[in-house]
Amino acid sequence: MFDIMTVFESFVEILKVVPKTLLLALIILVLSFMLGAAITYIQSLGIPVVKQIIGVLQSFLRGTPNVVLLYLVYYALPLVSAWFLGLFNVTLDPSSLNSTAIVIVTFSICYSVFQSEIIRGALHSLDKNQIEAAQSLGYSTTQTLRKVIIPQVMVEALPDTMNAFLIIIKALSLAFLVTVVDIFAQARLVGAQSFSYLEAFVAAALVYWGICVILTYAIDKLENRMRRGYA
Repeated sequence: MFDIMTVFESFVEILKVVPKTLLLALIILVLSFMLGAAITYIQSLGIPVVKQIIGVLQSFLRGTPNVVLLYLVYYALPLVSAWFLGLFNVTLDPSSLNSTAIVIVTFSICYSVFQSEIIRGALHSLDKNQIEAAQSLGYSTTQTLRKVIIPQVMVEALPDTMNAFLIIIKALSLAFLVTVVDIFAQARLVGAQSFSYLEAFVAAALVYWGICVILTYAIDKLENRMRRGYA
């Protein structure tokens, strides 16, 4: 029979891994944003061969489920790392690579594709007249980038980027497949202790929902403040 007290107890236990999950998601978000910015810049250079290679990689990442990519990196990264370091006569035990690092690498690469689209869309929304106005005021390229382009791009990219943050938090439920404990994994462990899986998963759903509500509220407030600042 469904026990509300077990839900509460599971909720408390699951909350213990929320800071770790949020930190992991934040690291992935930052790295994927940096990779996405690099991809956007490289594509803007218009080098035919490089642009085609990036296009193929983007297509592969979009078309491959996260769980498949996670397993590919989980089994391939240790071998590739050991081979690369071997070129410099450095020995690496493939089994010594941390599972958390593998999760970070996998999801950072995966979501960099979506971040590059977000950044490119934000750049296209930028009014070119403002750049010309900045140049007419004597701004250098660096000053124009720092005072005009980046702030406005960040405002435009913020909603989609933070939405990606929420998606990453939920996607980390796959990390349990490589022994990394997040919110979902903690729910499974808590449920296994008393065989109260329903209560544990209800508690996990409430935790995810609570995180979503809090972050959405904070993001809306931040976005409104930033838009007022650059209106």
